[in-house]
Amino acid sequence: MAAAGGLATLAGIAALCGAGPLDILLTNDDGATATGIRALRAQLLAAGHRVTIAAPDHNASGSSMSFTWGTVRVTRDPDDLAVFSVGASPATAVVLAATALYPPGRGPDLVISGINQGPNSGSVLMLSGTLGAALAATVLLVPPVPGLAVSAARLHPAEPVDSPANRAHFDAVGAHVVRLLEGTRGWFCRDGEVTRSRTVLNVNYPARAVPELRGTVLVRQGATSDLRITFTATGGDEYRAQPARGHAADRRDSDNQWLEQGYATVTPVSGELNDEDAPRTSLSRRLRRL
Repeated sequence: MAAAGGLATLAGIAALCGAGPLDILLTNDDGATATGIRALRAQLLAAGHRVTIAAPDHNASGSSMSFTWGTVRVTRDPDDLAVFSVGASPATAVVLAATALYPPGRGPDLVISGINQGPNSGSVLMLSGTLGAALAATVLLVPPVPGLAVSAARLHPAEPVDSPANRAHFDAVGAHVVRLLEGTRGWFCRDGEVTRSRTVLNVNYPARAVPELRGTVLVRQGATSDLRITFTATGGDEYRAQPARGHAADRRDSDNQWLEQGYATVTPVSGELNDEDAPRTSLSRRLRRL
């Protein structure tokens, strides 16, 4: 697939390396009106950043980095011209916004995806539309744009996500994300230039009030998932997927383990597709025999 022609200028990207306001493309996989994305946008705006929302017009959870081809409908909020609902996957919404919805010659300094309603930890990250949206900007835009993918467990799982208590929790998470952004933005840079443009920081928050977090830690992405999926026949040739949550043991340095202990976790995820740790010599020998 050819990379999309990006509008982000080098001068605009360099803003990430400074201390001033950023032009942030905000997206998610829960939909443009979801509680999490609106809470995060409010906190980013309060911090002085410029924010454009371009997110699916429907719940697109589990879509990973899937792409929508053909005609895509975009609906601009008449009451807020910086908000676009896109009839496509989260990754498509990001690429479309960066290449067609920004003014000519401009583009985002950073893509932030979230706040997702529920964790994206461990191996389930491979299914995440939250991560897929942010990752799309690192592999499909020219130049690549780095990002954050943010997910938070619901503080009150028995209540609707938009209950007053859960809304307050997402507001608090959003404020913490703003602080995290200010503390990490320079990490993407060296000598005033973005050098980690193909990296997304995957951020997860446990089901714990933000003032009660035990800290924010850099961890490894877990290798297991508590997500279990079964398919049940519904009649004829149709089956329905039924997700459930269980408990999955994981290594001690994983995001899953640290989340269980009450920490917010951060994991760098790269848009580079090579497995640099793969034993290449033995594989090369095997290929020569073919």
